Amino acid sequence: MLQLNGITPVMCTTFREDHSIDEESLRRQIDFAISAGAAAVCGPGFASEFYKLNDGERYRFAEVLVQHTRGRVPVIVATSAGSTRTTIEFSRFAEELGADCLMVTPPRTSALPANALIGYYSAVCEAVHIPLMLQDADFTGAGLPAKVFLDLAGKYPNFRFAKLEVVLPGAKCAEIVNKSAGRVGVIYGLGGIAMMDGFAHGATAMMPGAAALEAYVRIYNLYKQGQQEQAKALFYRLVPYLTFALQHLELAISIEKQVLMRRGVISSDRMRPPTLELDAAYIDQKAELAGNIIALSEECRVVAAA
Repeated sequence: MLQLNGITPVMCTTFREDHSIDEESLRRQIDFAISAGAAAVCGPGFASEFYKLNDGERYRFAEVLVQHTRGRVPVIVATSAGSTRTTIEFSRFAEELGADCLMVTPPRTSALPANALIGYYSAVCEAVHIPLMLQDADFTGAGLPAKVFLDLAGKYPNFRFAKLEVVLPGAKCAEIVNKSAGRVGVIYGLGGIAMMDGFAHGATAMMPGAAALEAYVRIYNLYKQGQQEQAKALFYRLVPYLTFALQHLELAISIEKQVLMRRGVISSDRMRPPTLELDAAYIDQKAELAGNIIALSEECRVVAAA
C-alpha cells in the first residue's frame, strides 16, 4: 500500500490571457516539483483553484498530472464533488488513469452530520480500489472528529490518509495515528504553517504549494535527520511569507503563482476571476515577500545540490 513521507505539493493552475488552462506550464511545474524533491504531486485541489474549474477542466488536469508524471512519483488526484455520484464518477476516472491516491473533501454546499459524511466516504471507498485521503479542510475550525477517520479505516482497507487543515490539529493527528496503529497516515496542509506541530504529533507528510518546495524539503530532511533546531530555524524564515499568504485563499494562491512565475516555472501568475484586488501597498508587500522566499528556496536548492 502507498506510503506518503515528505513534501507532497499541490500544483497550481496557470491561465492564459483568455483564461484557458496553460497545460505546458502545468507540465513544467510537475517537472520542477519532482526535481526539487517532491515525494508526490497532487491536484486539482484548492491551490489549483479547483472551485473555478468546470468538470471537463478538472478531468483534463488529472489526465495531464498522471500522464506527465509518468510514475516518477505517486500522483494524488483531488476528486471531490457536490454529490456522492459525481465524486465516484471522477474517482473511478482517476483510478483508470493510473492515479495512486484520491484526495476527497466533504461536500461544502451545506454542513452535514458525521453519519452522512461517513456514508459519503464509505460509498467512495467501496467504488474504487486505490488509497483514499480524507481532506479535512475546515480552515477556521476543528474539522471532523478523529472517530470518523478511525471508523472508516476500520471498515475499508483503502482508507489510508487524513489531510488535516484545521485549527490546532496536533491532538487529532496523534489520536488518528495512535489509535490506527499508524495505518492511517496524516498529512498537514494549510501551506505547511503547522509543519512543526505535525512533526511533534506524528504526521508523515506536508502538502503546501510547489513554489518554495526546496525550503520545505530541506526542513523536512533536517528534522528527520535529527537536526531539529536547524529545521526550526529554517522554518521560521518561512513564517512571514506564510502569515501574509494565509490571510485569504486567493492571496495564498496568487503569491505562490508569482513566485513560480518569477522562478521561470510557469508563464503567468494570472488568477481566474473573481479574485482579490490588492492596493499598491499590498502589491509591494507581496512582491517583497515573494522575493524573500525565492532567495530562501534558491539557497536551499544550492545546499541540496552540494
